[in-house]
Amino acid sequence: MTYLLINKLTTQPGKRDEVTQILLTSGAAFDDQEACLMSLVSHDTNEDDVVWVQDVWTDRAAHERAMADPRMQEYVRAAIPLLAGMPEQHEIVVAGGKIPFDLG
Repeated sequence: MTYLLINKLTTQPGKRDEVTQILLTSGAAFDDQEACLMSLVSHDTNEDDVVWVQDVWTDRAAHERAMADPRMQEYVRAAIPLLAGMPEQHEIVVAGGKIPFDLG
């Protein structure tokens, strides 16, 4: 079953762009992983220090393997001190809508 996550990261004041760069650089590691169907990094229009990350994976196990990779953990360790707290992570199930790939 497809695994979907929405993550809200609240950064320390003024650290949004630095966190965004870490996320974009780390996300490039997923470019060659077929299990990663989508990874988006976005800025909140109402909260200057909030970054949203939306991921779609073929399954939970693929996501967990990717996040456990030592290279990915380096990025996690770099970003955590720049956050105002731990990220909020929400697993979601799509009920319907339009998306350019099959959610299985």
